[in-house]
Amino acid sequence: MTHIKKIFAALLVTALLVTSFSLLAQAAAANLKFLVLGDSIAAGSGVYINSEKRAYAPLVAAAKGYDLTNHGAGGDTSARLLRKVQESDVIRQAIRQADIIAVSIGGNDLQHAEDFSAMVINGLLGDYSGIDPVLAAYRENFAAIIEGIRALNPGALLIVQTLYNPAFPLPSLRKAYGEAVRGLNAEIRGYLAAHPGAFVVADVYAAFEQRRGAVFVDMTHPSGYGHRVIAAVLLATIDETPDRLPWIPGILEAMLWIFKPVLALLDWIGIGGFLRVGYGIAQRVG
Repeated sequence: MTHIKKIFAALLVTALLVTSFSLLAQAAAANLKFLVLGDSIAAGSGVYINSEKRAYAPLVAAAKGYDLTNHGAGGDTSARLLRKVQESDVIRQAIRQADIIAVSIGGNDLQHAEDFSAMVINGLLGDYSGIDPVLAAYRENFAAIIEGIRALNPGALLIVQTLYNPAFPLPSLRKAYGEAVRGLNAEIRGYLAAHPGAFVVADVYAAFEQRRGAVFVDMTHPSGYGHRVIAAVLLATIDETPDRLPWIPGILEAMLWIFKPVLALLDWIGIGGFLRVGYGIAQRVG
């Protein structure tokens, strides 16, 4: 019996030590400061009910017990974010204090481009050269953003989210947007290849490609489901674990998936047909 009591006591002590270390780890995580920078996606747009809890930034913070600061702002381009990183005392101080920083930027570089409409139309016709000036400006701004953040806080875990294709479920627009989005993501990965360890990539693009319903009906922002997917990608990136992403979309997003064939047909007849006829006329006139 004495040996049994000793074994039981040893097991009890071990269990108490494991529990104590676990509680200490949770307490340490709860003190970490989580900073989110970027555009309206980072700000939580696409979740129009209780966004302060259901957007991806608060979801991550709640899951890990982080102290969240969100400086995402609707309409911000890489140029605007760069100015904030260089000039805003509030954001510069938030960067200095952060333990984890997540950045989502680039979508507005496309949509706010001066010749955006021409880029889309030309892209629908297979000419993607209009994106080149946007990519060149983004490359320069993105590099300066990363370098500015690292100068202020070299020790933080810096996460950069890839951009997703928002044009589901219209095939013609999806193809045109896809080329542009892949170009922006190539710039992100190109910087990392040239500067190993500068940040880690959270591959939101890949997650959205696998899961329809992640984009809101405005074909710009993540849906509520999309925000849950982004949160899962970020959590997997932080913990360095295989992603276990949610699969069940909301009602509106599920309806989009159900009616995808109808929307694709309307897109082919409408946008695709109009452009094919217009392009044919232009070729004959030319």
